[in-house]
Amino acid sequence: MPRPITLLVEGESDRAAVVSLAPRFGVDLDAEQIAVTVIGGAGNFGRAIAEAAAQGHRVGGLYDEAEERFVAGALNRQEGEDLTRQGFFACRPDLELELVRAIGAVELAPLLEANGDLKTFRNFQDQPKYRDADALEQARRFIGANGSRKAKYAALMAEAVDFGSVPEPLEGLVNWIWSA
Repeated sequence: MPRPITLLVEGESDRAAVVSLAPRFGVDLDAEQIAVTVIGGAGNFGRAIAEAAAQGHRVGGLYDEAEERFVAGALNRQEGEDLTRQGFFACRPDLELELVRAIGAVELAPLLEANGDLKTFRNFQDQPKYRDADALEQARRFIGANGSRKAKYAALMAEAVDFGSVPEPLEGLVNWIWSA
């Protein structure tokens, strides 16, 4: 029987994306003994990796590129080193923008509309602070503006993204799961 796996993620939106995407790739998290664990910030990677490893779990996860130093340090690696062999995948700059880029600004509009947020998004786009930003950055900022919206859209985008456009860190994580 394969070892249990713990996937570490910084926040609830990252967890929502992984949990939503896994079944699309044929990964039954419960049946495969895979836990997706929110660690509450990158500074907790060291403790979380050590705890999961001490339980005999394979440990992998996602992190935002700005937080690489925490993951590299926890794995006794240098910042800038490829951490994917250890099962950790960087989101550039974060998972929200990875998903927004994968979906595309035009394709995101129907998703926002179907969930009653298109009008609010259009108002957000018209705010002076965001008016000159490109559409992808506007969408990233809008989705990330509140925690419940962030988790909701992470899950929805993970369910909606075309297989050929799945962001590299998510695809890498799923492939790493199967590499055991």
